[in-house]
Amino acid sequence: MRILCKRLSVFCFTSFACFCSLVAQNYGSYTSQEIQQAKTQAAASAQVSTEDSVMSSTSRIDWTKHTLVSDITMDVAKAGIPLPSGKALCLNRIKMELPVLVKDPLLSIYVDDSSTLGDLVLNDEITLEDLTRIIDTSKQTPAYFERGTDNLKTTSTLQLQKIGALLVKHRKPYVQAVPIERISSRAYTGIIIDARGTLPVQGEFITSKAYPSLFPRIWDENMTLVYERNMVDPKVAVERGIVDFVSEYNSATMARVGKDPLWITAKKIYGANRCDPVISYEDYLRITTVAQNLNLLQEGKVVILIGQEEIARAIEVPEKGVRHYLESNRLINYFNEKEVPEVELKETEQGLSITIQNLRFIADSSELLPEERPRVLQIADSLRAILATGRYVVEVDGHTADVNKPNGQMTLSIQRAEAVVNALVEDGLDSSLFTFKGFGGTKPVASNETADGRAQNRRVEIKVIPKATTNTQRL
Repeated sequence: MRILCKRLSVFCFTSFACFCSLVAQNYGSYTSQEIQQAKTQAAASAQVSTEDSVMSSTSRIDWTKHTLVSDITMDVAKAGIPLPSGKALCLNRIKMELPVLVKDPLLSIYVDDSSTLGDLVLNDEITLEDLTRIIDTSKQTPAYFERGTDNLKTTSTLQLQKIGALLVKHRKPYVQAVPIERISSRAYTGIIIDARGTLPVQGEFITSKAYPSLFPRIWDENMTLVYERNMVDPKVAVERGIVDFVSEYNSATMARVGKDPLWITAKKIYGANRCDPVISYEDYLRITTVAQNLNLLQEGKVVILIGQEEIARAIEVPEKGVRHYLESNRLINYFNEKEVPEVELKETEQGLSITIQNLRFIADSSELLPEERPRVLQIADSLRAILATGRYVVEVDGHTADVNKPNGQMTLSIQRAEAVVNALVEDGLDSSLFTFKGFGGTKPVASNETADGRAQNRRVEIKVIPKATTNTQRL
């Protein structure tokens, strides 16, 4: 069994025993059987309420240093561990439970324009055991007691590049194709992409800030791929990553791009996660016209400028305790009782996911067919009670089959996700609780080689997400 799963099992047993001994809370109309089931689920996910926690963590990410920093706090008195003799036991417990404490913020980190580390774990592209080994090698500060309290504190610093190194699979970089068209250019020492501020989103009618990821791509305005991880020498990609992120050009930036870099201003941003800068066709030609500049891509001499708030920030992830499972279980029971057709429900890292299969639109448009309205109304009715609690937000994600039209697919998926949001709002739900994204054909659940597979890939996912909290895990 994977290391993290073993640690979760040991921890959950002890936490659950403590948890069940606590004074019962007021859960309103829920039956004792429902409460017991929800407690078991919360214990299995290693989350209990703030009031009942003995250990907590807050995490922040700094892309300039490629680090995830987590501050760990343990209430020794609440844990029932005697001092001073029990300090070593406290430290061992923190070390054992560190993977659980940092798991959720770590899995929320963007890998590229459409995936998080959590997505890669679900797709078996990286394992929880891999991540646990990296967490175990993170640097920890000496533990100390917060003045005047029984809180034992320590800080863990994890190097993100160790995770990025696991995802570099190629052995030899491929060379960017040289376009027929040329432009006046010269050799530079590196490439800087300025993606600061708010930019138009490629293929959408909105604007957004750019966000860092382990492996951003760079595109031109014709959606020609200019730069991505497989163009970089694998040794460079493993040791240094494929880009540096900074908020301003300074002497430290020169170490990567030299004293005479090609400065490019991004025109747009692209991707569901808003990670990929889009540059002009002319700037693309300035790179590809000169052989030395193409070599800069292979050498990973690329820096992306992004706003300071996006580069260094606290990570907030959903808190899923007993009340979440009480409410989500009732939502699941609603769909089972009503027998809503072609709807799949499952718990994810974020929250409860409702996947609507075979949701029919007018061909090549975002307009729902009239016969789909009753099913959308049933979904709106199911969401009404859980959204009325004020503890949830909803993200609607559109997906298409992949028919080799990435830009058109992305646009259509966004428009269809928006159409579903509009339909739910028309049925009386609060529009302020909704966001929507489109992923085009980047997240298939079946083969695009068959009609049945393409039909499965054309779907809409409604994610009911507990509102974020800065306390990433409460144990």
